[in-house]
Amino acid sequence: MSKYQKFLLFGDSITEFAYTTQPFSLGGALSAAYTRKLDILHRGYSGYTSRWGIKILEDILEEHEDNDIAIATIYFGANDSCLGGPQVVPLNEYIENMKLLIYMLRKHNIKPIFIGLALFNRELWETIKVEEIKLGHIRTVDNLQVYNNSLKQLAKTENVPFVDLHKAFTEIGGESWKDLLLDGLHFSSKGYEIWYNELLAAIKENYPEYYPDNMKTMYPLWRDVKADGSNI
Repeated sequence: MSKYQKFLLFGDSITEFAYTTQPFSLGGALSAAYTRKLDILHRGYSGYTSRWGIKILEDILEEHEDNDIAIATIYFGANDSCLGGPQVVPLNEYIENMKLLIYMLRKHNIKPIFIGLALFNRELWETIKVEEIKLGHIRTVDNLQVYNNSLKQLAKTENVPFVDLHKAFTEIGGESWKDLLLDGLHFSSKGYEIWYNELLAAIKENYPEYYPDNMKTMYPLWRDVKADGSNI
């Protein structure tokens, strides 16, 4: 009996919402691309940080045997980089946490990919999140970029593929970059489409054996199946 390996999407709300946007959704597109190749294991946790993510990843890995999960994206930092509130994770700890997450994955033979932090429309976000702002849960463009640049350096040091969403959103979005964000932080359908394309490009370059076009489908195509099913 054939067993499907899994593709883990792990992170905060931007990962959790991977199936929610239309007409394009990251989760739906990945599920389609990896049909009969890898199962998408969707594990996003709105509001979570790298500190809390460590505890979650421990539970996820306990549920799965070694080699059960083939590849994983890690996307934390939008909450860690807050300037106030319970989500704040200092930069040094954030980097140590992200390093630990990749060590945990690699210990289980899982190939990690860091997803870098994208753009932030502070004006729109603070218009929508008035109550959070009153509580001091402040985000800034500059601090988000500090965390992103530090993660990019960690990726280089640890030889982890890095999906540079800040660069991609800036270059592809151009003057219309705000259209890539629903509320100033979370992605629109167009934003998720950029993530998808950049992710597949990173997989093709770094883990070509898991690029969809290079993978065999589970079970033969129907035209190759014998009438009695004996070759299934």
